[in-house]
This record gives sequence, C-alpha cells and structure tokens, in this order.
Amino acid sequence: MPAFADNPTSLSRRSFLIVSAGGIVSAGGLLAACSGDSTPSAPPVTTATVGTSSTTTTSSTLPPAPAFSADPFSLGVASGDPAHDSVILWTRLAPSPMDPDGGMGPEPVTIGWQVAADENMVEVIASGQAVADPDFAHSVHVDLGDLEPARTYWYRFFVGDFETEIARTRTTPAPGALADQLVLGHVSCQRFAQGYWTAFEDLATHDLDAVLHCGDYIYERNGSDVRELEIPEPLDLAGYRLVYGAYKREPALRAAHRVAPWVVTWDDHEVENNYQGDVAEEGSQTPDRESFLARRAVAYQAWWEHMPVRLPAPTGPNWPIHRGIDFGRLVSLSVLDTRQYRSDQACAPADIGPRCEGAFDPDFTVLGARQEEWLRGRLDESDARFTVLQQQVVMQQWRFLPDDQLWNLDQWDGYPSARQRLFDDLRASEAANPVVLTGDVHSSWVGSLALDFDDADSEVVGTEFVGTSISSDGDLLEAVIPVVLAQSPHLQWAQATNRGWTRHVVTPDEWRAEYREVDDATIEGSPVETSTTWVVPDGGQVTPA
Repeated sequence: MPAFADNPTSLSRRSFLIVSAGGIVSAGGLLAACSGDSTPSAPPVTTATVGTSSTTTTSSTLPPAPAFSADPFSLGVASGDPAHDSVILWTRLAPSPMDPDGGMGPEPVTIGWQVAADENMVEVIASGQAVADPDFAHSVHVDLGDLEPARTYWYRFFVGDFETEIARTRTTPAPGALADQLVLGHVSCQRFAQGYWTAFEDLATHDLDAVLHCGDYIYERNGSDVRELEIPEPLDLAGYRLVYGAYKREPALRAAHRVAPWVVTWDDHEVENNYQGDVAEEGSQTPDRESFLARRAVAYQAWWEHMPVRLPAPTGPNWPIHRGIDFGRLVSLSVLDTRQYRSDQACAPADIGPRCEGAFDPDFTVLGARQEEWLRGRLDESDARFTVLQQQVVMQQWRFLPDDQLWNLDQWDGYPSARQRLFDDLRASEAANPVVLTGDVHSSWVGSLALDFDDADSEVVGTEFVGTSISSDGDLLEAVIPVVLAQSPHLQWAQATNRGWTRHVVTPDEWRAEYREVDDATIEGSPVETSTTWVVPDGGQVTPA
C-alpha cells in the first residue's frame, strides 16, 4: 500500500458516512429521506468520523483478511448519486463472481478506503474502514460527506494485499451556483449476449461530470447471440447476484464506472421483462402475485447491492428509488421509476395493440400517485435553467396507424391520461426547459413533447432524447421508423441499427445532445463517432446543430 501524504491537514475539513450492510448513519448531519413512499428500516451500520486526528487507515491497521482465491475486487468500484458536498463510493468483494457467494464465505470482512485530491493518490484527504457484510453480498457503500462543490476527487479500496484501481468522482455545483458547463453521459440497455460494450470503452475516454443510466443494467435472460453467457434465468437472490457478477466483471463496464459518478434507475429487466407493478409478464416462471413479489424483493436487493445509490437497503418488494439530484441552478434532475407503481395494462395482454377505455381512466398510472405528487413538488420548486427527467420508457407518441388500433402499450402511449397529467404539471409549474432522457427501446429518437402529438402547431412542453442501447439489439425497429416519423410531426430523427451512448453538453445558453454511435457492436473494437448533434436553446425548441 503506498504511503500517505506526510501532512494530512485537510482531514480536519472532512467527515464521512459509511453505508454498510444496508443502512445510512451520518457523522456530520442527517441524510434527507427520499420523498414519496415510506422508506423501509435499515439494518445496523458502521460509522466513523474523520476529524483533526492525523491517524489514517492503512492495510496494516485493518483486521486480518481472509486468504482470497483471487483478486477480491473483480467487480471494480463505482461512485454515484453526487451532491454538492458528498458522494457514494461502492465496491463488492467477489474473488469468484460466478460462485453463488462470490467465493467469499459466510464471514464479514473489514476493508479500507482512501479519497485523494489528486489522481496519483498523494494528497489523501480522507480514509476509513467499512464492513462488507455477507448478508448483502459483501458489498460496501460509503457516503463521503463534507466535500467541496464542483470538485473532482479520486478514490480506491483495499484489503489484505489487494487494492482497486484508482477511480474518479465529482461533486455537483453548490446550491444556487450557475455552472458554465456540465457534461453528462446517457446510457441504457446493456444485454451482454447481444454485443460488445464498445460504447462503454468510448465513454470511459471522456471527461464527464456524471453518467445517467436509464435502466436495463442487466438482463434476466441472456443466451449467446454474440457473446456467450449461459446463466439460468434468476428467480432468487443467488441467481440475481450471479448475473450482476457476470456483468460487472467486464473491463469495459468497470472502466466506465471509474470515470465519473453514476446516477442509476432501473427498468424491467432488472426483475423481469415488461412487468407492470406487481404483475408478472405473460408466461412468467413466477406467474402469481405472491411469487412475483417475492422475486421482485430479491431482485431489488441485488440491484441495491451492486449500485452506488444513496438509498437504504430494501427490506421487501416495495421500495421507493425516485430521488432528486441538483447540479446547482443549471440542471434539476429528477430520477423516476416507471415500473414499480404502474397500472397493469388494461387493454391487451400483449405489448402491442389498441388502446381501450381503461387507458384513459384518471387512476391509470405510470408513476403512482405518491411519485406524481413528489415530482409535482420538484417541478414547482425548481429554479434551474434546465429541468431534467431521467426515466425509462418512451414518452413521445409513436403512431403506427392513422387510427387508434395499434400502440406500444408498454410506453407512455399506453397511459395517455397519466402522460397528460405530467404535461399539465410541466405547464403549471413553469419549470424551465424540460428535457426527458429515456432508454428501453434500443434505438435513438429526438423530438418534442407536444400537448397534441398529431398537430404540428401544438404547444410544446419539452424535449425528449431517447438514447440507443449499449449493446441490446434494436434492428427490428428500423422497418417501422419511416412509418412513425411520417405520422409524427413532433419527431425529428430516429435510428435503430447502431448501438452507443449520448453525450450531453449543458451550458446556461443551450443543451447539446451528441449521439455517439458504434459502427458495429457485434465486432470488438468497432469505430465510434458522433453521428448527429441536436441543440435545445434556452427558451427554445430542439433543432439539429
């Protein structure tokens, strides 16, 4: 373990919180509870404070580590949910990630961590210990507080003779500050078997303030389309942990997590394809409500165990993850959950079909009443230049036929009353420059959110950027894109044949979306370039750059 700086005077300005075994306890202040539904109680935690003492943590001060069969940090590190004065640091011990317990056994293990002001970890400003608990897959969440706003930090974990690679994280601008620029990555849908993660390799070369993940971090079904990953469909906690282990051990994903803090939400495949609230998909292996909710509970726990989120661990199938992250006065980000609370499809058992009367019921919902109320409050209070919704399913209208007989009911098109309520809230709040970031459909779309999607002159309430997938195949949509575009005056561009990610550059004057596309994600090392760029000026509508 490299030596620490001889003069750790900056330690007196730092305190931290440790989230270990599922809970959060503050040494420098209370963590604000997530608005909306009630939060489950958390298991015991480990806490500590960095004060004026010059004592630092090194490998020699940790309890003896077990004899690892291989590098216990095989799944890398991550940071996430940044605030102006804190950020979450994550890792999980798993020397054998394809074993049910990660190769760790039943005992807790104490690990160390360091945070530095420089990328060479010379000026160490904070260090401490956390307990990796077997009840939570030996994962660790450290909530590091009392940081400086709009500041880059570097961090690593260590145990025994092993240490992680050094990773970069960053705090958000101070409340009230109007940053000159933010650069955000926008990603989703990384089905392992369907392509290489070249997009993540490219993302890792960019200087980003944060990465926003819109869901489908894992897929419950894999196969061997391009890359082989023959893992049984997970139905229990061990099964979901196995899938996360297989995904997070990949070097491209590990590199992408090291470049910036991530803000993560989920979609359906973190549990099961196209589930609706507490209703499983057709043909599910957990078809009844009781068995599906049991499955949802373990899937949610596995997600928490592997994500750098500022949330207490779930204790059952009901767990609010919607939350707000503000980047000063430049961007107000609301992270949404469009799966857990949505009404079951009322019009057809399949995803594609006609809308029926039930879809227009005032109680038919995507976000659920409490999340809608929480979001309404966020919109009303926002004074940011850009108001951003990070969510999962397409909000734009996709009209397949001139009549109302064919819709994608899994998208907001299947919930027209719920979408209208959201648009009404956007108008009433007068939140500035709404921008919606979306994933799910493995294709790229750019367009305006109109009060009347069929009227080219209709009032516009926002812009939606649908990002393509990292690797999940979307080619089948290519045939319908010309049909949808021809009948959708609010849509300006779409493509479904290329995988990639979206780079958003935000200034007080404009939002600029650059679509970075991989030439062929089925070939390792395929070239990546910006295919198209779109701009939303402050107070204006989206246009090509």
